[in-house]
This record gives sequence, C-alpha cells and structure tokens, in this order.
Amino acid sequence: MTELGDKNGGWDWWATLTFRDRTDEEIARGWTKVGWKYSQTAFDRYMSHLRDVRGIGEPTWVRGREYQTWRGVPHFHALLGGVAHLRRDEAWSWWFTRYGIARIEPYDRSMGAGFYLCKYVVKEFGDIQFSPGLTNHIERG
Repeated sequence: MTELGDKNGGWDWWATLTFRDRTDEEIARGWTKVGWKYSQTAFDRYMSHLRDVRGIGEPTWVRGREYQTWRGVPHFHALLGGVAHLRRDEAWSWWFTRYGIARIEPYDRSMGAGFYLCKYVVKEFGDIQFSPGLTNHIERG
C-alpha cells in the first residue's frame, strides 16, 4: 500500500469511518442497522463531498470495510491521497453529522496503516476497494 500511494503522490490521511447506532426514532420509522449497500452509498457520498470540496476530481483512495460483528454494522478504514490541502476537521464533521464517528489523522507511513488495511482482504466479512485511478496503476504494474 505504501508503494502504491507513493506512485500516486503519496497518502495524506488515514481515516476510520464508523456508523452510529440508530436512534429510537429512526428504528420506529423502520430503519434498522446499517447494511452493506447503505455503507457503500455513504462512502460514495463522502468521496463525492471530498471531490466537491477539493475542486479537482476525486481523491485517490483505498479502503477496507469490516463488519463489526459485536455491533452488527460495517465500518471503514481508508488511506486517502490528494487531500493534504483540505481541512481534516471539516472532513470529520461532514461524516459525523451524517453517519457517526470519524477519525481522520495525517498519514504516517511508520504506523503500518497499509498493513492494517490489507488485513480486510482476508477477513470473512470484509472487503477492500480502490479508487479507479489506483486500479489502473495496479493493472499496469
């Protein structure tokens, strides 16, 4: 992951995006726990928001999604590039207002985020996805 990020300008942020539990009011309206499709839509909306704020296209990213079995909901870990000029507190606030807890830290290659993220490839209820620009680099080698 580190090398992939380096080939694309480097990683700027390490993000953990978690969904809050549903409120009693939401449950009464028939909303239950966050599902796989809803979580994907939320992540896509988040990338769309960052693209709009960024003003020059979608950031590069790789994200792992893990199913939190003890809560019954998925959550994300992601590496993002091309966002160094954005405010992390605003990116945090956008997710928090709409979905739940977010932790967005500057990327520190010595902390092993790439390794941590890759563990989702082998988890039973997890997956990993790459932004389209990163997929092209992977295919070309």
